[in-house]
Amino acid sequence: MGHYVEQPTEMFESVRYNTKTTPELRGAMQKKVKELGGRIDEREARMRRIRDEYQIDAERLATLVMQFQKKARGSEMVSYQSQGGDSGDALIPAGVIANIIREREMVDSERAQIRKLELVLRNLPDSELYNDPKTGEVKSRQPLHQLTDDELEYLGF
Repeated sequence: MGHYVEQPTEMFESVRYNTKTTPELRGAMQKKVKELGGRIDEREARMRRIRDEYQIDAERLATLVMQFQKKARGSEMVSYQSQGGDSGDALIPAGVIANIIREREMVDSERAQIRKLELVLRNLPDSELYNDPKTGEVKSRQPLHQLTDDELEYLGF
């Protein structure tokens, strides 16, 4: 016999899974920074291998990327037969250039994520002041942070 739950969020109203302390949050964010740094290293190594395999120097890469972007914008017909570089250079498939461009975009995105995480890490408070409700005395406590489900998933909680 199956059960139908009309509003599943009501089942978990008393569960406080999205409240994290500063040390928990700091640890997860530092772990994410290391993970993103590792991904960047892998992507850059892949791009170096591709460039070495097809013997693409920086000048030729810039020319190929500009040609690819013109083609992607739907402007005039672009020929990949003239790819810049010496006449003896091998032709580079458009998919290789698209792969390099996509990897570069991902690296830029991951670097932006690292910058954002490091900014938040620098500004996470270790303690916060509050007034004791019974005595009115100012005391210090460990702050609690409310995270959304997406933030929890991103940080690996």
